[in-house]
Amino acid sequence: MKRFCLVLAALLVWGIFANSATKYVGGDISLLTKYEERGAIYYNENGARITNMLNYLKSTGMNAMRVRLFVDPSMANAEDQDEGVCQDLPYVQALGQRIKAAGFNLLLDIHYSDTWTDPAQHSTPSSWTVTSALADSVYSYTKRVLNAMIAVGATPDFVQVGNEVTYGMLWPSGHCYPNGNNYGAGTFANFANYLKQGIRACREVCPAAQIVVHTEMGRSSNVTSFYQTLMSYTTDFDIIGLSYYPYWHGDLNVLDALLTDLETAYPAKKIQIVETGYPHAYYPSGASYDLQSTWPATEAGQKAFTTALVEKLNAHRHVNGLYWWFPEANEYGINYVNHVTTDWYNCGWWDNQNGQVMDALFETINFLDGGGDEPVDSADFYIVGGEGNWSLTEPLGKMTNLGNGIYVDTLTISAPIYFVFADGGPEIWNDDWTVFNSTYRYGPVSTTTVVAGTQYVTAKRNNNFSYYFTGDGSDYLFALDADHLTFTIEVLEHQPAVLLGDVNDDGTLSIKDVTGLINYLLTNEQAGFNAENADVNQDGKISIADVTGIISVLLSL
Repeated sequence: MKRFCLVLAALLVWGIFANSATKYVGGDISLLTKYEERGAIYYNENGARITNMLNYLKSTGMNAMRVRLFVDPSMANAEDQDEGVCQDLPYVQALGQRIKAAGFNLLLDIHYSDTWTDPAQHSTPSSWTVTSALADSVYSYTKRVLNAMIAVGATPDFVQVGNEVTYGMLWPSGHCYPNGNNYGAGTFANFANYLKQGIRACREVCPAAQIVVHTEMGRSSNVTSFYQTLMSYTTDFDIIGLSYYPYWHGDLNVLDALLTDLETAYPAKKIQIVETGYPHAYYPSGASYDLQSTWPATEAGQKAFTTALVEKLNAHRHVNGLYWWFPEANEYGINYVNHVTTDWYNCGWWDNQNGQVMDALFETINFLDGGGDEPVDSADFYIVGGEGNWSLTEPLGKMTNLGNGIYVDTLTISAPIYFVFADGGPEIWNDDWTVFNSTYRYGPVSTTTVVAGTQYVTAKRNNNFSYYFTGDGSDYLFALDADHLTFTIEVLEHQPAVLLGDVNDDGTLSIKDVTGLINYLLTNEQAGFNAENADVNQDGKISIADVTGIISVLLSL
């Protein structure tokens, strides 16, 4: 019981129960309706015609889709309309309703313009003519849009307040530089006010939705400068959204460095790649859609790039979203005279020449599980290892599954030790273990000092996560986050043996403690009630959250 007390106390102090491993993968399918209306023909990996695209994408494992919204796209110029600007509110309501009905999360991308918004243009909607009222217009328009989406069963799960707002929005008054400097008559203060009004409307109408602030990577320094400036105006958003196009923004090393900088600077924020594509920009113009024969970027090259991108993103624990741009692009079966767009970004998952799905789609979904071999919450995990060798085939300890990919165990370590977090149980990892040697060890050669609470990053080979460190005879609590390939070691030798949650002070945790805590909350009856142990989550107060904490622990036993 003492060991369990130590584990529970440490975990609740760390707030580990709040860890969420949910990841989102999909694409911006804003033109799907148009392709369907014009008769595009799509084939799956077996050569069978796809009759319901959303159901097909859901069957691959995807769980989120993005849709853009313009204020009045009929006011966009002919060139922009030929590139796909057509998504007004009724259009988005209908498509959003289908997306939600198919079981996807919905990311709503509000442009606050009649046409494309990006680093080169952020025109104010033609009907928003009073500059002094623009903040009110953003607020009222956002509320109207969200209420309309809710009314048809298309409640967004994520709301993107503005599109690629690195240089502000609602130009010219909201035009600014990422570092906070004004651009002509525009100011960062104006832009921040517009952004905050959109966020305020989202919080009021869709309080469960997560807010995305979306920038592009034309220059990586612009991104870091932008968020540093923005944080001085508001921190009230949930996700840093990025556009990453390698042909404009640089190779994967550029992306990797930026993600590291953002994770370090803003550890409380999640990051999503809300737009991405392949390393070459455009399909050939004209009537030829032959991706493979015309382009140096073959299907195999696209697959290889996608694999590399997913591997890079999975190395960053704060990145929880990946959306492909224009994945539904496919003019196969459509007469060119009746084409959907005149130019095509090289981003689609279907070959325009034959309508066949390409391998890049299946590489993309590996983002959900870190490459296809991460464990699920129900997996058994063991700490396996040996002192300076790889000869042991018996577990040092079976870990306790707390859900959300979190596993814990305590061990007394008194010598240098190689160890592996092995999932699936001996019948699965034993054969792999016999060939698992120092060639495949991940992490540093040795860690001479264990720093309490430090988060260590590991990696994976087959069923094993491995590390090596030296112990000093202390009791160590291992907390493995299997979904993000990280773990924490806590020294427990001097931890107080307090059993948080033992409100009736009988030395055990049981359903009696749950009922006792509920009774206290309802009646404030303190007889036989240990208030110190009742503060399970150590937030300085006793609430229903502490009841939930006790139940979570009981379920994991």
